[in-house]
Amino acid sequence: MIDSNTKQKHFGSMYINGRRAAPNTHYSPNDGQIAFGDTVADRSILWILVNDMWIAGAVYAPGVTWADLNREGFILGQPICIDGKPYLCRSLKVGVHGYEPCSDDELWHWRGRYFIGQEHIRQGKEEKCVIRGLVSPRDFNKYNVCNTNICIGFRPVLEELLTEPTISDELLGSTLTVYGNGQALGGLFVDYTDYDLILASGFDVDCPAFKGLAHKCGSTRLAVNRMAITYLSTTDNPHHPPVTKAQERS
Repeated sequence: MIDSNTKQKHFGSMYINGRRAAPNTHYSPNDGQIAFGDTVADRSILWILVNDMWIAGAVYAPGVTWADLNREGFILGQPICIDGKPYLCRSLKVGVHGYEPCSDDELWHWRGRYFIGQEHIRQGKEEKCVIRGLVSPRDFNKYNVCNTNICIGFRPVLEELLTEPTISDELLGSTLTVYGNGQALGGLFVDYTDYDLILASGFDVDCPAFKGLAHKCGSTRLAVNRMAITYLSTTDNPHHPPVTKAQERS
């Protein structure tokens, strides 16, 4: 039971393949993309504030697998935007041993379903993820990363991201990473228009992989659609999640 002094807030909505999702909205392998968007009153998410993180008060997308979440970027973290504010949305860190406390979720759990943790391990020929929840935060199990089960789902965590840099002449020459449409790409910021950012990648780029986020405008240059950008970071590693405000303070 949640203490009355604990800060709780309803905001944001979750979508499965473009349809607004409630906690009991099942996810199947054919459902495709999981996404988050601005608050919709009848489908807003209850969040609980714990140690500078907003942890969802329920398990969502029952039936989703660790592999599905990893493909969508929601294991280690994917930038999203809710009501104009950028967050890193990721899975909980849960530890790899049954006796360990759940590092993110010591107090809050959701009865009736397991939630998928970031951690995964190899057992023999199987790749397994760690799951917790169901009856308590210490209830612990392991499950194949590709197998689906309606008693297992996604319990998202939100961490506030740093304020985005302003696109201007002063930023030219900086290394940028842009996130959007479930993708991330980086390069040297060399030019911009009202519609595009021009990044020099330094290598021959394969634009079909960018799903509408960018198109090729030279052998080593990309034009990034500014309308498709979810988040912009002054980092040079698109293979890792961007830095959060909590990380910056620590």
